[in-house]
Amino acid sequence: MKFQLANAYNVRQAFHVRKTYRVLGRFRCAMAVGQIQTRRWAILGSFLCIGSLLMFRWPSIPSPILNRAVAAEQRAQVANSTPPTVTTSIASPVGTTAMTLNGSIHPHGLPTTYIFEYGPTTAYGSKTPVAELPPRLTAYYHESWDSGTDGWFSREKLEHHGDGGASGGYVRYHSPSRDDFNHLDGIGNVHLTNYFYSGRFNLQGKSLYLGAGDPDLRDARVSLFVRGNNWVPNGSELMWWTQSQSNLEVNLPNDSGFGPGFHHANWAYTGHNITDLLLTGKWEKAEYRLWNDAEKWSYAGNRGEDPHKLPYAYWPIDKAQRHLNLDIIQMLIFVDPKIPPTGSIDYDEIELAYRNYSLLLPSNGGELISSPKAFDKPGTLTDGWRFGKDRAWHSAEDPSQPQEFVYQFKKPVTIDVVQLHQNPEWPAKGVEVLVSTDGQTYSSLVKKVLPETPRPNANFGFTLDRGLSARAGFLKVVIFSGYKSRHWGLGEVEIFGTGATYTPENEVNFVNTDVGDLKRGETYHFRLVATNVAGTTRGEDQTFTVPADEKPYVVTKGVDRVSATSAKLEGRLNPLAQSTQYYFEYGPDKNYGMKSVEAYGGRQYTTRLVFAPVTGLTPGTTYHYRLVAVNKQGTTLGRDAEFTTPKK
Repeated sequence: MKFQLANAYNVRQAFHVRKTYRVLGRFRCAMAVGQIQTRRWAILGSFLCIGSLLMFRWPSIPSPILNRAVAAEQRAQVANSTPPTVTTSIASPVGTTAMTLNGSIHPHGLPTTYIFEYGPTTAYGSKTPVAELPPRLTAYYHESWDSGTDGWFSREKLEHHGDGGASGGYVRYHSPSRDDFNHLDGIGNVHLTNYFYSGRFNLQGKSLYLGAGDPDLRDARVSLFVRGNNWVPNGSELMWWTQSQSNLEVNLPNDSGFGPGFHHANWAYTGHNITDLLLTGKWEKAEYRLWNDAEKWSYAGNRGEDPHKLPYAYWPIDKAQRHLNLDIIQMLIFVDPKIPPTGSIDYDEIELAYRNYSLLLPSNGGELISSPKAFDKPGTLTDGWRFGKDRAWHSAEDPSQPQEFVYQFKKPVTIDVVQLHQNPEWPAKGVEVLVSTDGQTYSSLVKKVLPETPRPNANFGFTLDRGLSARAGFLKVVIFSGYKSRHWGLGEVEIFGTGATYTPENEVNFVNTDVGDLKRGETYHFRLVATNVAGTTRGEDQTFTVPADEKPYVVTKGVDRVSATSAKLEGRLNPLAQSTQYYFEYGPDKNYGMKSVEAYGGRQYTTRLVFAPVTGLTPGTTYHYRLVAVNKQGTTLGRDAEFTTPKK
């Protein structure tokens, strides 16, 4: 594995060696010419000069020297590198024979792989398949809503306003809207405020095809502006919601609709809500991360006696976020249909940063080796932005010949998908992508005519070609023509496939995976193990106990919105596929003495957020509390926790 990871640096070192040899070649040439005193011998000297340069042209570098140079580079890489920092976190049940294991890894800027080891003792004995940390969060989506609703939808009419937003136009959602009871036996009743299609559902051209229709939102960054107008939440929370499909193969051709037996996994990011920002009546900026920590997510479930009932079916959160191939929703969760939220919500300037798998990204092994002279830097073609000021490329004035960009990959890749994005200001017309294995002979991969004026806006200005399967060491992008004579332009070139080594974000990356075929009631040990070129790090040992029966699984968590007289108590609940009620006990000591109103916790076999507001508290007082859940298999008491109300 170390050799495979280190190989990613070979080509870069080879370029350094090639440059050194060309310098030596020039030096030999200069010596030869400098020794020539007569015109007759000057001709011979010129031939010696040319021969000297040819002798030292790439790829005629002596392989022993190149190998030694590469080995030295690899040794330096290891010497100056840090092994991954690893934390083994907690596990939570998925039914009574499976668990979700959690952890985190800091890769220290290096490609990193990981596994979880688990078993009945600290010898473990079982391990998960080797997984790779995903690439950097350098793919971007931005919507300003200046020109319209622009590919966003709502179950009710989404109202567009041309000005008065945080910056220009914005969209408005009105409440109350229709109830969505599809998740009543999971997370409960919900209201869709607005949403867009991120992936492989393209009915009437609705999808943005982020990441060619397979975006990875693990640990993604989100920012947007919101404003509440006379907003009264009535117990609801505004949260991020995603929907992914685990069996795309059943769908209709060309992503034109869902096929029979489709499986959709709905997850709510309950680790962060933006409800409180709606209460000021002003434009407020919300910024947060979609951490790939299963404890911060709640599986939304479905409705009906059978928790496996289609079309809503469980898919692990790590896979559902890695393949966010359906839609993304701003969702009102925990809506009481008898007392729904009222008012309206305004949205503006949403921005999403997600994992960039393009093979042309420099941190994924792509390198630009030639480009035409132009007004814009060629790096804008691979910066992760589809278009925008200083985020799209255009040629020099009045181009008279094709504009060529040549890229080299650090190691051979297989190209499966090509996605070309338009420059809305200076749109290209004819564009061709060609591939080569040796950098000399190229064959055409795709040849396209890009749309001049995409609808409904520039985010939809792209072409997409899948199922290509082309081996490549080099790639050439050629712009043959434009819709305007003054400049030809292009927004972003995204190339997807296999064979690259991805460099992850140089920060803590959250990871999780499901393990199954466990024995009921048994205690297991587990740990997270991560490897990069600098070494392998084994996380600390942790344990989990598989549920022995279907009594509720509960964890008392923290408190939120604590005031002098009120608080919101939180916990995690797994009904283990039984209809379950829950409540919180609380009071000045461990005898408690009070309890919150009982609520329905669903009948899923996955863990979700539950909470209860409590009022009538005494200022400056310490309270004990715990989560309690009940189903026909029995009652489970959570651990005791405490909080203190502030003095008035």
